[in-house]
Amino acid sequence: MKLFNRFCKLNFGISIAYQKHGVKHNNNSIERYNGKTKDRIKSIRSGFKSFEGAKAFMDLRRTIYNFVNSHQQLNGKTPAEMAGIKLKLGRMKLLELIKYIVKNSGDD
Repeated sequence: MKLFNRFCKLNFGISIAYQKHGVKHNNNSIERYNGKTKDRIKSIRSGFKSFEGAKAFMDLRRTIYNFVNSHQQLNGKTPAEMAGIKLKLGRMKLLELIKYIVKNSGDD
């Protein structure tokens, strides 16, 4: 237990080792997101046939990231839930989100 008390747990920001070099921000979360996106694109293999296809893929990834996947850092909530957006999607979040969008999208 003595060893544990000698160290502090970092909950936010950057470690002291980086602070001494003048680094003020941590980009680990961005790098993780980019890595996950890169892994997903690799599994597609054939790549994208058009810019529109790539844009649709990235829009879907962003939607899933913000509305469907819970985040450990956010205590099991999605970024949308933390922002106060309450859609009551239930267990099958992606399916319920699609239904919500279809129901609420008008013929503009």
